[in-house]
Amino acid sequence: MGILENTACILCKENTVETVQEIETEAISTLYKDRLGISIASEFHSHKTIQYVKCNSCNLHFFTPICNGSSAFYELLQEKQDFYYNSNRYEFFFAKNFIDPSHHVLEIGAGSGYFADLLATKNYTGLEYNDKAIENAAKRNVTLINQSIQDFAKTHQEEFDVVCNFQVLEHVPNPNEFINACLETLKKGGLLIIGIPSANSILTNNKNHVLNFPPHHITRWFNDTCYHFETIFNVEVVDIHNEPVPKKLHKNLLTNRLTERVLNLFYTKKHIFVNDTFAHKVEKIIRKLITKVGLVKRVKEGKYPFGESVILILRKK
Repeated sequence: MGILENTACILCKENTVETVQEIETEAISTLYKDRLGISIASEFHSHKTIQYVKCNSCNLHFFTPICNGSSAFYELLQEKQDFYYNSNRYEFFFAKNFIDPSHHVLEIGAGSGYFADLLATKNYTGLEYNDKAIENAAKRNVTLINQSIQDFAKTHQEEFDVVCNFQVLEHVPNPNEFINACLETLKKGGLLIIGIPSANSILTNNKNHVLNFPPHHITRWFNDTCYHFETIFNVEVVDIHNEPVPKKLHKNLLTNRLTERVLNLFYTKKHIFVNDTFAHKVEKIIRKLITKVGLVKRVKEGKYPFGESVILILRKK
């Protein structure tokens, strides 16, 4: 569709953004209603359509206009999705390897404070918006602060050895501002650790993946976008680590992969939203076939390098 005028990338700020797909917000609302039983129409305000775009400079994919979820939306989602604040995330255990007992740690979007439970350090500070999550954390003696990183950074300059956020950045309406605020709180030479859904993974970036649409997710992150952090921010990339695919998700991986292949025969490959009635039927048929033929048993460990999340380890220069 060509370059969008007056639309800059929300990560690198370059005016090299082009539309991948224009989607009716009513269709996304129906997807949430059918798949999750959640009414989200008010989250799009008066917008009838939304653009799914990519930046040709850093390859960030995002939705515009920005329609990030309200606090009411996240509280409702937490009620509907028991897994929402998971105490056993892969990235928690990977990240803790970079944290010493002496480190002063800041976690942004701390949820119910489960990451704090894994750390040997007593110098932990957590930021969180969700009041129910803050209450849950308090029951386990984890104190969280209801404040944005932008406001927090104003009074906590270069204070922390490690700053973390897990499954947060994809919800943020202005990732450039968010990351710079994180870096302001970080000591020189300190680590910024970010865990985000991997857009390279068919487990998270398949068509009609409901939670990968606004008002839940605003951005989609490919590995090559992550490598651009060195040119956008005052950091060096220490590691970009893709979560492996656990055996319990092999069936989902095969289902998504084969469903995507079928849908690509009928719809544009780069489009992320298609007719959901048709997509759901295709998915159900393929899931049954996989079970009947026993294809899951043929999946080899390590064959698929992109699990659900990618973890960035960045060092502040």
